Amino acid sequence: MSETLRLELAPLGVTVITAMLGNLESNFHVNDSWQGLPATSKYNSVQTQIAKTAEGKIGPKKEKAEDFARRFVEDILSGISGQVWRGAMAQTVRVLAYHAPARMLTKMDHHVLELLSSLPGKVFLPGSQRYTESLDSYFSAQETLVKPACIVRPATTADVVTTLSLLVQANRLKEIGSVRFAVRSGGHACFAGSANVADGVTIDLRDLNLIELSQDSSQVFVGTGASWGQVYRALDPLGLAIPGGRHSQVGVGGLTLGGGLSHFSGHVGLVCDNVLEYEVVLASGLIVRATQNDLEYSDLFYALRGGSNNFGIVTRFTFRTFGQGHLWGGILIHPIETHAQQLHAFYDFCGESYDPNASLIHSFGMSSERGSGFVNSVVYTKPEHDPAVVKPFTKIQPIYQNTLRELSLTTLTAEQDAFNENGLCQMMIATTYYLHLPLLHRTYDLWQNSCGSVRDCTGIVWSMTLQAITPTIIAHSPFLQEAIPDLAANSNKTVVVSQLTGTWKSPEDTTMVETAALKLIDSIDREARAADMHTGYIYLNYAHAGQNVFGEGQRKERLREISRKYDPEGVFQRAVPGGFKLL
Repeated sequence: MSETLRLELAPLGVTVITAMLGNLESNFHVNDSWQGLPATSKYNSVQTQIAKTAEGKIGPKKEKAEDFARRFVEDILSGISGQVWRGAMAQTVRVLAYHAPARMLTKMDHHVLELLSSLPGKVFLPGSQRYTESLDSYFSAQETLVKPACIVRPATTADVVTTLSLLVQANRLKEIGSVRFAVRSGGHACFAGSANVADGVTIDLRDLNLIELSQDSSQVFVGTGASWGQVYRALDPLGLAIPGGRHSQVGVGGLTLGGGLSHFSGHVGLVCDNVLEYEVVLASGLIVRATQNDLEYSDLFYALRGGSNNFGIVTRFTFRTFGQGHLWGGILIHPIETHAQQLHAFYDFCGESYDPNASLIHSFGMSSERGSGFVNSVVYTKPEHDPAVVKPFTKIQPIYQNTLRELSLTTLTAEQDAFNENGLCQMMIATTYYLHLPLLHRTYDLWQNSCGSVRDCTGIVWSMTLQAITPTIIAHSPFLQEAIPDLAANSNKTVVVSQLTGTWKSPEDTTMVETAALKLIDSIDREARAADMHTGYIYLNYAHAGQNVFGEGQRKERLREISRKYDPEGVFQRAVPGGFKLL
């Protein structure tokens, strides 16, 4: 009786490693004439899944022995329990018990085996259902195409400690950066490797999705893997809200750690400005709860506010809540020919009469399948029908579509998901400049000129979105007061976030789209500098790989110092390539 895989499977705690069947020539049929293993065999355990297959309870089973072997080992490694049955016609099956499984296991690095052993049922290998589900849930096709060696799904903060500790140990065996890993929440960032890692370990935090109110309802504890749709569905019925994503599928962790614009920014600043406490696992394995007023960790609190994944793995946020009922909102769609009126209306919306209850995502785009147009996503955070701030846009005619109405935050954000289809090739890139009407028109002209360079890309949607960060928003945002360079000299000016989004179907068009996008943003930056309107601030949540989102000033140097303090080995700088680094 072969016990060839004993050493390979021992770290996994798997006790049955030998299976026997007849007819090794081509296909085999598992029959129900069984004999037991010798009483002295070490391999008499594990329970039902494979037994049902062997007994024919889930239908006749005929397949190649190697296919059965691969599936058998994947089931064990995915945490499925089962029993290996023995038949009267059986022989020792080396193709099952040795050749196929050994090819799978000997290619695994030791740290993957350690994770499998330490977190049974929470580590998933290529080919397993949970592995595939995790990859398919990314927003962009580029991220879906990245194939990690395994995916870990922690269910608790303790699981994160275990995972991170094993990965740090594995890095120390060689050098920091030799074992790469990625951390994801909602997986909504676009560029390949932003929250996934080829041949490394991807930590999928979506099972950390706690949403729990404090006793007095003034605070809510939110797991980093929750989606904003889950948060709104929990708080809406209670008449409460927190600032968060405008699309329900976006993850809490990524948006918050990047800053986070929301419909409520006019009253409460960015999402990160409303975090009262971060629960974070450091590279040392220590669990820290950082608050602004905690003398020991106030610097870490500062760094996590918009500092991305550079300091540890955040597992939970404590947010300040506020009362919120229904809103007034929806979308307005106009023909592209109304561009002059649209840009004037946007300019006035951002001006001195800015209403902090109002939120506007002002977009103009070209679709190879639906044509060109303006889409205004308008939200008024009170249930006031047809507020004055919206009228300049509703007066523009013709209107192709008008969905403005009273609705809940949950319904509003779910509707916005229609503009964000998962699984397509995606790109986002952004810049900012101070509000200047000629520069708005120049941005539109440059975008219009760029459309020809991507028009032939299959299924292309090529859109520019403008959003305002007004002095009112900045006054409510300690984060922005630090992040925007030279703000003191421009404190009375509105910052315009100019975000280019591309969506297309064929990966073969990726280089063409990215080249056109980089060229367009570079052109806008040159125009902004020429007009002395360039801010130097890049909004991290819309940034593309390679953009310098932290700048080169005092804030970046302070973030580096904090990174060295809490991660002296540079694990999150060198072993976590995704996101935006401080190096």
